[in-house]
Amino acid sequence: MSRSPAGPASRAIMDPEIEAAAKVVMSRRGLRLTRHRRTILTTISLADHPLSTAEVADGCGVPLSTAYRNLTQLVDGGVVARVVGGDRTAYHELTEALTNDHRHHLVCLVCGMVGDFVPSRRLEVSIRAEARRLLNTLGFDASMHIFDVQGRCNSCR
Repeated sequence: MSRSPAGPASRAIMDPEIEAAAKVVMSRRGLRLTRHRRTILTTISLADHPLSTAEVADGCGVPLSTAYRNLTQLVDGGVVARVVGGDRTAYHELTEALTNDHRHHLVCLVCGMVGDFVPSRRLEVSIRAEARRLLNTLGFDASMHIFDVQGRCNSCR
């Protein structure tokens, strides 16, 4: 898997459907889609894997402090999800609310790399059924589930 960001997003155009969805989701939480937030969302949306804060800053051409501050707002705004890598580094990807794409992750415990994978339909159905069974037993109301597989990536094996 490539570990570089999607490239400078300051000139890239965000998918209009993602932008519209981001505005709706964020407005429900009293947040606006500012210029920096739009650039950060564009960078994340163009990437083929979750990005670290440094990768987001590099891809956007914004200072690291700006990336940290805006990523926090985007996570709070419900449009960016934070995934913790094996090295405890935070990686970022668009939420399912924007992409309608449910993802799971491969996490390398050596280098910290986080990559997306799509499980088979059979596995996803099985995960959901088991989660429902457990939740009904415990009386818990879940809004989502996360399935991460931890191990060593090809480079670290």
